[in-house]
Amino acid sequence: MHGIVHKTLKEYVVERTDDGTWDTIVEQSGLEPKLYLPVSHYDDGEIDAILDTLSTMATQDRQAIERDFGTTLAPELLSTFSAHVHRDWELPELLGSLEDVSDDIETATEDTSLPELTCTREAGHATVTYDTHRDQQYCKLAHGILEGFVAAFDADATVTKTACVNDEAETCQFRVDFE
Repeated sequence: MHGIVHKTLKEYVVERTDDGTWDTIVEQSGLEPKLYLPVSHYDDGEIDAILDTLSTMATQDRQAIERDFGTTLAPELLSTFSAHVHRDWELPELLGSLEDVSDDIETATEDTSLPELTCTREAGHATVTYDTHRDQQYCKLAHGILEGFVAAFDADATVTKTACVNDEAETCQFRVDFE
């Protein structure tokens, strides 16, 4: 997984707790402490181990943590990949361009393998389809990222999951209603 995810997860934990808690989570996850660089790539298993340990320590559902983390990750993704996002876009334009932005990032960034994203826009809403090749689906993370995009654009919109691979659907789908 892209290093920006790992780096932001560490920042997410430290902002809500402290550096000592992060160190404890890393230790209890069975990981070696390291500096996560936003332009490097790391094993997905590290994210899973950290989220699982965090969930256990916080006695909170992992999916809730994953979704909340996604809202924090969204602005970091927009910043890191700003060269692929037009400055004059509003939220509907970003969502409508997710597939192209994703393709551009994969082409421009070595060893990056992103989920397949598509978006259909209709009057008043957009439907975003998320499909990943990863063992862990990260559906809640995707949900949180979309909610984070809404917040980053200060848009008056709501995100609702309409289908999920965890519920036997072929892909995850989210409806973004523009109010």
